[in-house]
Amino acid sequence: MNLIFQKKSYCFKLSAKLENSKNSHHTKSGWIIKLTSNEKIGFGEVSPLHKEDLKKCAKQLNMISSYEELFNLSEQINIFHPCIQSAINSALAEINGKIIFKENYYFDEIDKTAILLNHENVVSDLNQIKKRQSDIRKSLTIKWKVALKNNHEEEATLEEILSQIGNNIKLRIDANGSWGRETANRWADILKDNKNVDWLEQPLCVDDIEGLTELNKKIPIALDESLLKFPNLIDEWKGWQIRRPSQENNPVKLLRELENKKALISISTSFETGIGKRWLYHLSSLQLQGPTPKVPGLAMNRFPNSFLFLNEPKKIWDQL
Repeated sequence: MNLIFQKKSYCFKLSAKLENSKNSHHTKSGWIIKLTSNEKIGFGEVSPLHKEDLKKCAKQLNMISSYEELFNLSEQINIFHPCIQSAINSALAEINGKIIFKENYYFDEIDKTAILLNHENVVSDLNQIKKRQSDIRKSLTIKWKVALKNNHEEEATLEEILSQIGNNIKLRIDANGSWGRETANRWADILKDNKNVDWLEQPLCVDDIEGLTELNKKIPIALDESLLKFPNLIDEWKGWQIRRPSQENNPVKLLRELENKKALISISTSFETGIGKRWLYHLSSLQLQGPTPKVPGLAMNRFPNSFLFLNEPKKIWDQL
């Protein structure tokens, strides 16, 4: 198969700065790629999260010729950054009909995706979200990024949050790998019998698989960063997995897992444009039909109003 390879860069500002214990994000940059073969078109998105990865991806993308043979391209990208592999494999999957996107997906309502709390005003933000919810009987999922303040202060906030939420609100707590075992076990002991908690996400550093395994015996533990560093854990980890298709080298593997009803998977964003969001929406729809349905983490309240987030890749490409 002969392919025409094209790329265009993008940059946008998040509607609100996102901070976790490791990084701070206010803008997002990347590339849209377009592959064409015999009038069939596939789009992909190179969506790295960190500046050092952006530089690496820029250099590697410039090594891809405008005209490539499929075998040569597949061999070439094997040593490239996973975000480039993801984009190429996404575009090829679209060309080959391995994924067929719907015209519309419904994840824009407040209860269809996890809502990321403002870490500066966690409790007041939660109360505002509850007020904006038109039907108080609907379930909500909220996500709170911790390890941004001292632990004593965050434990006090946790106590206040737990006093404010009813059975219709689920809580996800993400430490981004910043806790030590003592703190993680303390939170696990506090929360282990609480029915409102979906999971603790990446409470320990990416390398502490032993500690994460032990914690998972107390309370559901969801791996995120550990899966990116050690992809073999995707097949080995018995607990929840936070899966980000734009960061994995081949999202078709994730697609097949969900089609085969694999359990304990949650879909999460890396702040993609509408090109990457098609995969997020499609995979999230499949996840919700699986054995352990959970609303995805799409951070819908962080995106600006822009053509970049249309569900129409050709319009995004043409306007870039």
